[in-house]
Amino acid sequence: MKKNIFFTFCFSFIPGAGQMYQGYMKRGVSIMLLFALIVGLMAMVPIPLFSIPLPIIFAYSFFDTYSLRNKIGTQNEEKDDYIWENTDFNNVIKKLDIKKKNTTLGIVLIVIGAYILLNTVLYNLALRFDIYIISSLIDSVTEYLVPIVISGICIAVGVKFIGKK
Repeated sequence: MKKNIFFTFCFSFIPGAGQMYQGYMKRGVSIMLLFALIVGLMAMVPIPLFSIPLPIIFAYSFFDTYSLRNKIGTQNEEKDDYIWENTDFNNVIKKLDIKKKNTTLGIVLIVIGAYILLNTVLYNLALRFDIYIISSLIDSVTEYLVPIVISGICIAVGVKFIGKK
């Protein structure tokens, strides 16, 4: 049964709520969880790069609500699954060789951890104990760390693409 179009419109502005209103609880909860995790990550790590997926998730959720509403009661009606249970997505994950990616993932996690440590804990301790030399040094490092890491990743990916002929 199709739900009220006005309430569908209102709930579609909250990522996942429109899906839940249409009766797709697993799908709605998974979208809400993904959105909340990214917002939480942005709150902990002040890197603007993490905000890029938010409008994408919002737009996906908004339009997916109407897509689901139009399919209800037809032969194309979708079943309620978590968004990560899509078979195409699972096939992509299975094709990735995770063992080869462990070193790269480890380096990325170390850089993110060091950035968080420098930008929050050490910086605030240096300010609290009036050690301005250390706080200005940490300011300088954290100011240029993100552009250096992002440009390094771009260069590495570009070199890898050129190397695959």
